[in-house]
Amino acid sequence: MPHAPDLSGRALDGRYELHAVIGEGTFGRVYRGRDRRLARAVAVKVIKPWWAEDPEWVRSFELEAQLLARVNDPGIVQIFDVGHAREGLYYVAELVDGESLAHRLQRGPLLAAEARGIAEQLCRALTRAHSQRVIHRDIKPANVLISADGRVKVGDFGVARLAEGSTDGAGATVVGTPRYMAPEQARGGPIGPATDVYGVGIVLYEMLAGRPPFTERTAIELALRHLHDPPPPLPAGTPEGLIEVVSRALAKRPGDRYPSAAAMAAALAAAGDETTATVSVRRARAAAAVEAAPPTTGAATAVLERAPEAVAATRVRVPTITRREPAKPPPRRPRGGLGAGAAVLLLLLAAATAITLLATAGSDVKVPDVLGARRAAATRALRRLGLKPTFRVRYSEARTGSAVAQSPKAGARVSDGSTVGVVLSKGPPPVPVPALVGKPGGQAGAVLGGLGLRATLTAVPAPGVAPGLVTRESPVAGTPVRRGSAVVLDVAEQPRWRALTSFSGEAGGHSVPFRILGRRWRVISTMGYQGICTFVFFCSGPSARVLHPAGDATVTQFDLGDGTDQTRVFTSGPGLYEIAVTPGSDTAKWSVQVEDYY
Repeated sequence: MPHAPDLSGRALDGRYELHAVIGEGTFGRVYRGRDRRLARAVAVKVIKPWWAEDPEWVRSFELEAQLLARVNDPGIVQIFDVGHAREGLYYVAELVDGESLAHRLQRGPLLAAEARGIAEQLCRALTRAHSQRVIHRDIKPANVLISADGRVKVGDFGVARLAEGSTDGAGATVVGTPRYMAPEQARGGPIGPATDVYGVGIVLYEMLAGRPPFTERTAIELALRHLHDPPPPLPAGTPEGLIEVVSRALAKRPGDRYPSAAAMAAALAAAGDETTATVSVRRARAAAAVEAAPPTTGAATAVLERAPEAVAATRVRVPTITRREPAKPPPRRPRGGLGAGAAVLLLLLAAATAITLLATAGSDVKVPDVLGARRAAATRALRRLGLKPTFRVRYSEARTGSAVAQSPKAGARVSDGSTVGVVLSKGPPPVPVPALVGKPGGQAGAVLGGLGLRATLTAVPAPGVAPGLVTRESPVAGTPVRRGSAVVLDVAEQPRWRALTSFSGEAGGHSVPFRILGRRWRVISTMGYQGICTFVFFCSGPSARVLHPAGDATVTQFDLGDGTDQTRVFTSGPGLYEIAVTPGSDTAKWSVQVEDYY
């Protein structure tokens, strides 16, 4: 394969500056650039020259670029322009500050919630493209971009389609990346929205497992695995809902997959509630076990103490069971009979006994159900029956201040004046803020979201830190906070030139010492001669030296050229510097401006 030249430092058609390479694929090299006319940062993809040697391919490229430019969606990297400069065929697209999913996966698999959210955003972006009859054909982590605020954008959209130069969806050429290629692509058969659904399924599998399902070395081996073999099981602990989504998305036949990317997005959204639903079912089962147990058994008390939240979440009323004694046969009447006086005496003794028992025995009451009630309401309900409430609190998912457990339980019969213990919800337990410094802002936001916290991202200058990484978090890691609380994340912004200092004059002079923070910095000078030079063909103008103030050591030196905006870039890195200007033989007026890049 021939090697394409690095075009960094050039400007295509005098408009699009190419600053640095940020990516490379089969069909071209991507540069971070700048649109001079609109003064905005852009991404410029220059197609490798051997692809542009076929005029028919070039015409198809331009037609397809026009089609893709009409697919306007927040989840798709937008194409701004297409052109054919001396350096080659190119197109200009939106620049996304962040990282690719491929780069993120180098650090290992994602949390289930984060993986689900990325896949759902990806499906919603593809839904828009499919509505315009545009199929991506090359869904893979390298083409999924994650911005600093966690938004997902599909990059290189339609590049596989552009390379084939076909819009009918059924080309004879096999186009795509073998590890992420749907079975119908491997056969060279017709493609459609289900092809992209399969690609999203592979990407979701890789986010959950940390690797694609099939990793054979050759394209033929990979194609055979996609055509015939089921993917290996996902790691233990993967939510069942996500396992089902992956299984259906990776069906071998397109008709067995989700009918559209929108349908897959809906399934992913539903899978997001799976963990909550599973916990609710477990709580309901625990609550039923507590309520069904006899009130006097130690086992019921133990379950109640272990799972008060379950009692609050689901209450199952068990009717009071009254034990009936077997009916006694009527007493036999003595044959001889008792005298009337004896009968009266027996009746008087029985009445006296009953009166004595009533006088000595306290009355009993039925404990009311106060679960879910607030403290004041529970107090009223218990005191109305002559019972004494005692309260304590514990963390619970139930509403703060509501009763989540009681002992004895509702329906138990106790003596008048007995004490009933009530447990009130203290609200969900606090969440310790995770350590997020050094992580991409999007990933950090997803981690916080999975813990029930909110992320507030603020872009800040951060010399020496890669753009998009978290440089500071507040509160600091380990601080316990309530769920729903906001965590402020400072995220390193994209480096740019920043004015630092300037000075000017006609004679010599020194700048005030200045400190450089970035790896690069530059001097922009302007100089013009005053009057007529001493020599006709040679003018002696001012020169400048860059110094380290400590020890007056010279870093470099240069002449101030005649004209405006004479720019010199230095890569001497961070440190303290000073510039000294020495006048020449001819009078000149000059100015120097220093800019730092971070």
